[in-house]
Amino acid sequence: MFLRAAALLSVLATALANPSGVYTGSKTVLGETINAQISVTSESLLDLQISGVIDLACTDEAYTMGATEITLDHIDEAGDCAHDALEQNNVKLEKTVYDESADTLTVSVKYSVLSIDLVLSKASAFDAPVIKVALPASLSTTPSGAYSGSKSVLGETINALVSVNSDTSMDLTISGVIELSCADEAYHLDGSDVVVDNIDQDGDCAHDALAENGVTLKSVSYDDANDEITVSVKYSVLSIDLVLSKNGEYRTVITLADAPHGSYTGSKTVLGQKIETHIKVNSETSMDLAISGVISLSCTDESYHLDGSEVVVDNLDVDGDCAHDALDENGVTFKSATYDESKDEVTVTVKYSVMTIDMVLTQDGQAEIVKVSKSLRGSAKALA
Repeated sequence: MFLRAAALLSVLATALANPSGVYTGSKTVLGETINAQISVTSESLLDLQISGVIDLACTDEAYTMGATEITLDHIDEAGDCAHDALEQNNVKLEKTVYDESADTLTVSVKYSVLSIDLVLSKASAFDAPVIKVALPASLSTTPSGAYSGSKSVLGETINALVSVNSDTSMDLTISGVIELSCADEAYHLDGSDVVVDNIDQDGDCAHDALAENGVTLKSVSYDDANDEITVSVKYSVLSIDLVLSKNGEYRTVITLADAPHGSYTGSKTVLGQKIETHIKVNSETSMDLAISGVISLSCTDESYHLDGSEVVVDNLDVDGDCAHDALDENGVTFKSATYDESKDEVTVTVKYSVMTIDMVLTQDGQAEIVKVSKSLRGSAKALA
């Protein structure tokens, strides 16, 4: 009888020494709040969730209970949920310790140069679970970081930027014909749909800005396979889909209230030789470029993009590109092309021999590209 009682007391003592149920806690580090939750589902399995600057959601993680320390059995194995998520977030799990007297768990992690201890307290049945960061069934990953993109509609360029701050908060910026800049918009994921929680409420930044612009937000969806966000809006009679791709940085894609459009021409006389330049902007990504005189060039559908006020000709360093080959043949180096929004002018800067030449092109409203005669090529070589 004595031995049976002793064995029973031993079992009870072991049971009391082990964590059970749900433990939650949070900590603010350098202005960033980190939330953590551990749900002990059995004596060998637990669910682990962290949200905020670190994002992790893992279920059925195998663990072993030591004297006071909980060891995740597969934390060093690639393919394990916790291992992969921590590695992706550049976080190292140092240890997890159970305090039986306080019934608390302390999770210690190393993030960058910081050592962080999160003390998790037992949640009541009414409180648990406190945070929900589990992935929707249809997604293998969730959006994180910044996504940007643009689209030209009826000659007007719309830029959009979504910065995901956490699994519940994002910043939303749209510029162009639609103007919107809202920080800390609450959202949640419903399958692949990114639901902006307060979009129907007066006083919400996004709601009010869209109403002011006469725009209806139809949907925001996340494609986890391509890591892209698609924002669909209705503006006047137009339905517009903007596909935003990952850009890895938190920056505003708004650069200019206006962008170059139409045709720009200009000329300059250098050492008695007249140089004429013509640029025709076909779209937000394509332009025609012609130079005649001592320099001869005629290229259509040159790919470009705007970087601030700079007009970047995308393939200028690529052999076989029309502009690259023509400039190389004429012994000319293309330095830059910049757009002055206030004057609606394009300045093209080239280096020819020892001379740096700036040509200011003004809007002329014409749609025809300058025709360059092949006979002009001889004069360039003669001058050289």
